[in-house]
Amino acid sequence: MRFLANGPSIPDDLLIARDAGDVIFFCGAGVSRHRAGLPDFLKLGGEVIDLLGAGEKSLPRKLFRQIKDLDPISGVGGLIATDRIFSLLEREFEQRDVQNAVARAIKPSDDPDLSAHRTLIDLSRGRDGSTRP
Repeated sequence: MRFLANGPSIPDDLLIARDAGDVIFFCGAGVSRHRAGLPDFLKLGGEVIDLLGAGEKSLPRKLFRQIKDLDPISGVGGLIATDRIFSLLEREFEQRDVQNAVARAIKPSDDPDLSAHRTLIDLSRGRDGSTRP
């Protein structure tokens, strides 16, 4: 079934399983980035580095620059896991300070567009409107 003329063809079995509450959705940062304007993981790393004031020669900042300079491989993605930035930051700063900086960096605007998130919530509900525990 196609919901949009140029949209993907969704198998009937998948739609039936969704209605039965037997489908799990795995979504990436693009859901929050596209409409709500939140950062992807790499941009988040850079913002947290800046918020914490990591030095120009700090390991987290060096790694961030290296990741930005490497071109991702199609179908594979980046060659260095971005989460390494955060583990390095926790060596240099208190964990609580890193967590607070992350919270500040992902704080949405006063009126974010949450339509993509609402669509996911709608997709996650069965015909009776409930989600599976």
